[in-house]
Amino acid sequence: MHTAGLMRTREFGFKARGEDSEFADLLPHFDSRDRIGIVAVEPGDALSASALLLAAIGAFYEELKDTEEDFYLYPEFYVFHVGGMQGFHSKLDIWPQSKEVVVPRDPQALLAAINDRGITRLILPRRPRSSGTLMLHAVQRAERTLRSILVTTSSLEEAEWAVEPSAAAAEMIMRCAQVSEPLLGQPVAEQWVTEPESAQYYSSVEFKEALEILCSLGATDKFFGFTDTYRNATGISETTLERDTYEVGV
Repeated sequence: MHTAGLMRTREFGFKARGEDSEFADLLPHFDSRDRIGIVAVEPGDALSASALLLAAIGAFYEELKDTEEDFYLYPEFYVFHVGGMQGFHSKLDIWPQSKEVVVPRDPQALLAAINDRGITRLILPRRPRSSGTLMLHAVQRAERTLRSILVTTSSLEEAEWAVEPSAAAAEMIMRCAQVSEPLLGQPVAEQWVTEPESAQYYSSVEFKEALEILCSLGATDKFFGFTDTYRNATGISETTLERDTYEVGV
């Protein structure tokens, strides 16, 4: 909870298409019950979302300070590491380690993890879209729960919003990159250590496009993660699973 007294949302800079903006434009009606999920597919993906993450952490603590006198809480914010750990994010208040969620390169496994944690605001890396297969109930649950879906972008020209970290946030980003260097690699870590104050860029995407981004991660297990032992013991047939299938297409 080291950010509770450091992150002040008003100290971040927000731009929308080059014009002055504010935090509420990126995450409308945000409150302390929101759950942010950042998907990290490659080293540095979570750092590309760190400015908005830290601004949201500031908003979380500002609300608690307005409504509660005594608290020891961390926001329910998560990093979903696809295929293996992509960094260590405790310096960004991703705490405890259980909020660093490692999932295989399986779109359904990732969607299940997002749903299981009740994510309401999802931040994805920009990736090529793809077709694939997901579970129908998981798609419908996510569509009901997600209130915002954003992708990180590499330049202002591609983005709807720019977020400039506060001085305190830039320090946290630098520290995160330093401790994550074994996973990021030296070139990626050095970029974030030397330029932690740089603006970060985001655009919104529709739910359908978000599913296509998830499907770019790899192939969904044909049995959706149900093991042979489980299926045989419970009588789950391929026909049963087919009724819970949703095809994602570009």
